[in-house]
Amino acid sequence: MIPFFRDLKNPFLWDCLKHRCIEPLLSGKKFISNHLKALCMKKSLSFLYPLITTMLLLFSVQVAQAQLWNKIKGEVKNRAENKIVNKAGNATDKVLDNPGEVVKGNRSENKPVAATENPIPKDVVASTGKEEAKSAVGSYKNYDFVPGDKIIFQPDLSTEADAELPARFTVNIGNAEIHTYEGEKILHLNPDCNATISPLMNSDNYLPDQYTLEFDMMYENKEGDYFRYASEFNVSFRKPEDKNYRGYPVYKFRINGVSQITFGDVNSGFIALPEKISANEWHHVAIYIRKNIGKVYIDEYRVAATNNLPVGAGKVDLKADRYGIKIRNFRLAAGGDDKYNKIVTDGKFITHGILFDVNKSTIKPESMGALNEIVKLMKDHADLKFEISGHTDSDGKPEANLKLSQERADAVKAKLVEMGIDDVRLTAKGFGATKPIDKNDNPEGKANNRRVEFVKI
Repeated sequence: MIPFFRDLKNPFLWDCLKHRCIEPLLSGKKFISNHLKALCMKKSLSFLYPLITTMLLLFSVQVAQAQLWNKIKGEVKNRAENKIVNKAGNATDKVLDNPGEVVKGNRSENKPVAATENPIPKDVVASTGKEEAKSAVGSYKNYDFVPGDKIIFQPDLSTEADAELPARFTVNIGNAEIHTYEGEKILHLNPDCNATISPLMNSDNYLPDQYTLEFDMMYENKEGDYFRYASEFNVSFRKPEDKNYRGYPVYKFRINGVSQITFGDVNSGFIALPEKISANEWHHVAIYIRKNIGKVYIDEYRVAATNNLPVGAGKVDLKADRYGIKIRNFRLAAGGDDKYNKIVTDGKFITHGILFDVNKSTIKPESMGALNEIVKLMKDHADLKFEISGHTDSDGKPEANLKLSQERADAVKAKLVEMGIDDVRLTAKGFGATKPIDKNDNPEGKANNRRVEFVKI
């Protein structure tokens, strides 16, 4: 017994022991103790009661120790071995793009690399405070997620009625409805029914070799300590013919509780998060897939990366567990071509990765991946000069769209100058809805038309 308790120096161990062993044990002990005491008093054996009670407690702890200790030790081992995933930077990307090659300083060795071996940079781990991290563009300074070029699926929930089934999603299991939350239409996955939804598409094989998936999610508030253990949220990538939404997919991304994730096939282990998932707060999830390579981001952190994903997934679904989940801003996009090659061949490139608040020119924090990429491109090619052109869809009045697109183009220019690009290399012009690249009669077409272009000058 003594070595067992001596090892419990980690606060996490005490936390688990308290909720999973001691509290249930003492609860059970109290029930048994009351009956035992009554029996001893009835038989005039009151002197035996303290002795029997003490022996019972020691025996119960000894039995619970074998099962609990193995479970806790496994949990702590996973946290220690997977201290946060891959270092955001060239070393990780080189490994991901060249499977079998691991980078060490200025030399490389040909041996397999585990995606969870690289620690996250210290400046990413350091917290700046939850509210600042969720709102300040600057907190995303290391963010390198860039959305795909062509939007495949981006439903507009704004016109849908509350308490109705979603028009653009298939409800595969349980129940999901459209709700209004803080003045905005959201998709609600109901609790306690394993609610599972998937995009309503013309085909069950719509995922290309390279694509990105983004959405905002929120755990519904549940009071009590067990929320952190029992909550679960899954994004599953399945074969086109797979109709068993309770079965294991080709691979999945799962949020376990509030402090761990898994990403990959059935054998994938736990990865600890740099910051816990909070109930009643929006969290931005972004996933990048290119064949067997995958990266996952939650808010400003890259939380997982691997070059060992199984291939063959053709569709995706989302599943809640015990607690309800709110979903908004769902977007699936194909591609991501090399931007410099696009400049050489087309004289421009288009980005859907610079996002703004609705009807405003305020740049959203998750835009930093695209902005960081553009800054790097311009610093690597000092001769490049761009006209930043803002474009909208056709909704609203033409004059308002023209004004908004100009304000957004100006905001992008100001941000790039702030990030170190010389003002003389950039101009900004808004075109409103006058230069569409897609139809304006469906949500995906409108989403493709809402864009920022960088035209070489």
